[in-house]
Amino acid sequence: MKIFREVSLADSFTVLNALLGLTALVYSIYDYEKCFAFFYFALIADGLDGWIASKTERGKLGKELDSLADTISFAVFPAFLIALKHPELFAFSSLLLAFSILRLARFNVLAVQDFIGVPTAVNAIMVSSLIRLDFPAEMVAIVVFVFSILMISDFRYPKPRVTKLAPIGVLLILAIFYPEVCYLLILISLVYALYPGVRKCEKLLLRSRRELS
Repeated sequence: MKIFREVSLADSFTVLNALLGLTALVYSIYDYEKCFAFFYFALIADGLDGWIASKTERGKLGKELDSLADTISFAVFPAFLIALKHPELFAFSSLLLAFSILRLARFNVLAVQDFIGVPTAVNAIMVSSLIRLDFPAEMVAIVVFVFSILMISDFRYPKPRVTKLAPIGVLLILAIFYPEVCYLLILISLVYALYPGVRKCEKLLLRSRRELS
C-alpha cells in the first residue's frame, strides 16, 4: 500500500484530528460532557499538525487531508452539536455546515499567507463554547449566522504563529476540567473575529489624522 509512503508525521496528527472529531461526535450522543474533551484534543492535534509541518516536510496529501479532517472536527461536530442541543435551530446547523465546507474548499485553492474568512476552528470553538455554557437558542442562532457569514467573507485574518497558539492549547486543556474557561475562549474568538474591522477603523483614523494635519 504505497499511500502510506505519502503520509508524513504531520499528516498523522491530521488523521488523529479526524479520529478525535469522530469520537467527539459519538460521545455527544452517549456521554455528552466528555465530547468536548475530545473536541479540544482534536484542536490540539490540529495545532500540532501545523507545528510539525513547519519543522518538517509536509507530505503530498497534507493540505487535502487537513481540510478533510477539519470538516469532521470543525464543521460536522459543531453543526451536529447545535442540532442535538437545539433541534429548532436545524436550519442554522445546516448553514454552519454548508459555509464551513465552502470555507475549507476555498482554503485549498487559494495561495495566500493570511486566512481569508474566519477559520473553521475559531468558529467551532465559539459555537461549542456557547452550547456547552447553555446560552439561549436565540443567541446561538445569531452567533452561528454571523460567524457563518464571516467564514465565507473576503476579510483577511492573520495566521497566528504556532508558538503563539501554545497558550490556547493550555486553555483548551483547562476547559476540559473547568467549563468556565469557555467564557475566555468565547472572548478570544470574538476578538479574533472582529480583528479586520478594528484594523480598518485604525487605518481610517490614521488617514483622517493625516488629512487634518
